[in-house]
Amino acid sequence: MPADVAQDALTSAAGARGAGGKVLGDLYKSTGNEAVDALAFLHMLERLKLEKRAGWVREGVKKPESVSDHMCRMAIMAMMVPSTAERPLDIPRCVMMALVHDLAEAYVGDFTPLENVPGHVKAELEAKAIDSFLDEMLSGDGNAQARARFRALWEEYEARETPESKLVKDLDRLELALQGVEYERSQGIDTLHPFFGSSIPHLEHPSIRKWGEALMEERKALWEERGRGEEEQRELRGARVGAATDAKKRASGK
Repeated sequence: MPADVAQDALTSAAGARGAGGKVLGDLYKSTGNEAVDALAFLHMLERLKLEKRAGWVREGVKKPESVSDHMCRMAIMAMMVPSTAERPLDIPRCVMMALVHDLAEAYVGDFTPLENVPGHVKAELEAKAIDSFLDEMLSGDGNAQARARFRALWEEYEARETPESKLVKDLDRLELALQGVEYERSQGIDTLHPFFGSSIPHLEHPSIRKWGEALMEERKALWEERGRGEEEQRELRGARVGAATDAKKRASGK
């Protein structure tokens, strides 16, 4: 089967609805040719470069980042995190996990909390996408190692039980806040407060919290320069770095 025909197999028929209410096409089915199937996987990755992060689109950001942009910076951030005796981390695994964690969005799109999609529905759609990507696109013995690697990384991130998966979630949150400050600075947008309230209070790793604290000081200075410092603090509604994480630990007695 030619590569363009294989690519069409992803979008040929109506199905469930993904992010933004878009109708999802049929999931890819293996052609039986490992090279053609692998090429379909590589073509599928382009969607991550084209899929704009929906929260920024909703806020009217000009030229918003893509899902791929988001994952790329997360991967570089992971390379900056120290692995210590107190907090040992498999940093190469964190880098790979950052590059895989939103892979399913190439098919389902970028859901936002405002869509009120039940968690189990989103999880089911994403799991089906991953199954198609790995079992159908990365099919056969020649792709066995890649298939196992991608699945292990994606499932580990979703389970959020290992230090590495928890770190990558921290990076996911901080990268969101980092991008938000950059849009506030470059485009003068003043409606992004909820993005900070949903991200910075949940940071857990000490290094990421330090970066978050420095970022929020930077943001505070930006708003003060514009004569709107009091508004910035008011709209944050008391949200501070790690507050939710600390409250959860106190509640559990840890």
